[in-house]
Amino acid sequence: MKQMRKHFGTLAVTVAAIVVLGGALGGCEPATWKRADAMRAGPPEPLGEDRLSLHWKYVTADRLTEIEPQEFAAAAVYADTVYIGSASGWFFALRSSNGAVRWRKRLVAVASAPIVVAGVLYAGGADGTLLAVDAQTGVEKWRYQSRGPIEQSPVAAGDLIVFSNEADQVVAVDATTGKFKWQYKAETPEEYTLRGHAGVTVDNDLIFTGFSNGTLAALRKETGTVAWSTSLKAEADRFMDVDATPVVIGDRLYASSSSGGVYALDRTTGLIRWRVPFWDAALPSSNGNVGGIATDGKTLYVSVADLGTYAIDLAGNVLWRVGAKDGGEPAQPVVWNELLLYTLTKDGVFLADRRTGETVEYFDPGTGVSAPPTATADGRLFVMSNRGILYAFDLE
Repeated sequence: MKQMRKHFGTLAVTVAAIVVLGGALGGCEPATWKRADAMRAGPPEPLGEDRLSLHWKYVTADRLTEIEPQEFAAAAVYADTVYIGSASGWFFALRSSNGAVRWRKRLVAVASAPIVVAGVLYAGGADGTLLAVDAQTGVEKWRYQSRGPIEQSPVAAGDLIVFSNEADQVVAVDATTGKFKWQYKAETPEEYTLRGHAGVTVDNDLIFTGFSNGTLAALRKETGTVAWSTSLKAEADRFMDVDATPVVIGDRLYASSSSGGVYALDRTTGLIRWRVPFWDAALPSSNGNVGGIATDGKTLYVSVADLGTYAIDLAGNVLWRVGAKDGGEPAQPVVWNELLLYTLTKDGVFLADRRTGETVEYFDPGTGVSAPPTATADGRLFVMSNRGILYAFDLE
């Protein structure tokens, strides 16, 4: 179910959107199973390819008794350790080979993946806290308090750590001390906006990110001042959020908005080169809430609520689309070798051929997956289920 937030000044209240599904119930027979569009997102019968081999699993918090729990925390892998937080506030450092606990501490509720830089772990909290801890021991070094939930990973930019939050802020702090360096605040609409926010992308001297008012901005890394700002809201006056983290390829910047679709812009000037709107005649009321953008350098892969996952070439041509109707909200997709990995809140994690979009394998833990998957170069896959269980697979 789509999530929205309503802004009243500085107060943000999260509510659930009501999705009306038309059509006859046809006898009201009980459904034997339910997942995304069977024809395009993944058939219920065995697919004939065994791509996932479960290596181990670790229970961070068993949320079985909760009604529709969600965990948005994703894993980060550094050397021989997997780091992952949780909505409960507990943070875990596990050996990647067997899931054995190196350390566990209650730090802050987490809804994204941490990063590890030079032995320091940086994690954004659901309460707006950016936390720095020793990656070996979990001992806190410093914390910085921002005004909104941090739901995307922070980024290291030289001696800075830069992050965004759901209050439409971009903040830069000193990586060693946590001392404030600069902040940029975009104007937040007073109307409904979608849950979530874009992360930041650092490319040379510029930082790119999007905001809930439908704008995409380039900020100067050293000062946080605006180099350029471009509207991606098209003709919309609400639900125009730019919530997917932008992608840079060469001299082009690729981004998306829930109302406008996917855009290609000039990296230096912000001028729009092309746009591909999201649309399906069978789903005319879909708002196109975007889970994220991934790329292999030649193709963009964009996951969109209800409408599914798109593959779009760098000239703006749609190569394929696989459906995701009733599968739930998507997270950031991940490219791994010839595969595209993506998750759906209700239906779990899918492995698709990135050339065709055909599903080759999937894993449904029974409670779905809201967090993006984490894949390593040597073929390890880490997935946190909504129940709070971290699964470690070998990709074959």
